[in-house]
Amino acid sequence: VRAMFSAQSIGQVAQIANAFRQCEEIVVVRIKDRFVEKPSPGGWRDLMINFYLADDPNQHVCEVQIVSNKMLVARKGLKENANYARTRNALEILEKLDARDPSKRWTRVRYLREVEGRKAGELWSLGFEIFDLLKGGYLQADLEHV
Repeated sequence: VRAMFSAQSIGQVAQIANAFRQCEEIVVVRIKDRFVEKPSPGGWRDLMINFYLADDPNQHVCEVQIVSNKMLVARKGLKENANYARTRNALEILEKLDARDPSKRWTRVRYLREVEGRKAGELWSLGFEIFDLLKGGYLQADLEHV
């Protein structure tokens, strides 16, 4: 189960979060602060709370996101852009591949080429740049069909 609260201010975000923490009917499992600590790859910022109801014998974990109204307006505008989903997915793939830091992407390319045997075209389609591929050990000939 997933839900979202929108808040007018960071102060209101804190009030909502404290209400969850103080409620005896809820057991908070985790609080993830993506306002400051670690925004999502697409720049999304929120406070995420995972919890279950205290009387739930199965302890089904639910999630609530607490977001600012400004963030919702920005996301709505971005979602109307056809490139938003593609950009967000590409950034999430790069994060999953541990390749978001541009200065270190080539080391990940080298690993994927040498250890996993990935082809240049596959890495190109995942968002690696030609520079990363060349520095990671691919030859110009490997890139002709990219």
